Amino acid sequence: HLPWFLLLFIAMVLCNSAGWLPESAGSALATISRTCLVLAIAALGVKTSLQDLASLGWQPIALLVGETLFLAAFVLGGIQVGGI
Repeated sequence: HLPWFLLLFIAMVLCNSAGWLPESAGSALATISRTCLVLAIAALGVKTSLQDLASLGWQPIALLVGETLFLAAFVLGGIQVGGI
């Protein structure tokens, strides 16, 4: 059984790809999508216990730091190259 939001997402992708949504609606939905993604990431961060993370050892922390640095470099590179 698929979650309802996944089915709604697929329906919205198909409607937008078919050109059935006005450009203003597509823009508004993109903004809502980005906002929901940021809220979901923030919620994960709020639930994260640094003490529990530290108890796992240095490897997971090094992985998180490495991923963060990679993503920061990727985004900054995109801003420089693409003028985002």
